[in-house]
Amino acid sequence: MYAAQRRDFLRRYGFGVLMLVLAYVMLTALRDFRDNFAAEIWIELGYEGVSSVFTASELPVAAISLAALGALMLLRDNRQALMAIHAITGFGLALIGLSTVAFQHGLLAPLPWMIASGAGLYLAYTPFNAMLFDRLIAATRQVGTAGFLIYLADASGYLGSVVLTLTRNLATVSMPWLSFFMASAVWSSIIGCVLTIISAVYFSRKLR
Repeated sequence: MYAAQRRDFLRRYGFGVLMLVLAYVMLTALRDFRDNFAAEIWIELGYEGVSSVFTASELPVAAISLAALGALMLLRDNRQALMAIHAITGFGLALIGLSTVAFQHGLLAPLPWMIASGAGLYLAYTPFNAMLFDRLIAATRQVGTAGFLIYLADASGYLGSVVLTLTRNLATVSMPWLSFFMASAVWSSIIGCVLTIISAVYFSRKLR
């Protein structure tokens, strides 16, 4: 997109894009925190020195994410695909929060919780890397590519990641890694679900 096209796109669809970018900021921050401090989290879960737990937790996450996102290729209609991606993102965000609450109340063991929350996280996060914005551009029939929107989301997302890490290390230094991750997961789930629903309703009406 040229500058004038970018301005026109944001003028028409800026509110919906803002909702998506805000959700992506939280997802990126949570994903980076989970990946960067996975060792510390597993130690607090009682798995110190058990390196095989990384494979046991991440292989199911990858399989679930690939299967769900691969199924989207079967949708040829871009508007339907865009709504389906919103649904997958919302489901992933809800899974993060619900599995974390279940773990906090002793309804899930550590490994199943990390698999469920990880699957939810990547179900919600992965579409933003290309698929979501590609389908959005196609659904709006705007001339251009998704590169501008991906760049906008990534720049905002990694800023959120830095803020979350600084918050943990500066503002809440006494909070354990596990407790901080669980609190972040629950709040990201709640706020992210709200943002995703607003975005879905907005684009559903805008593209009708």
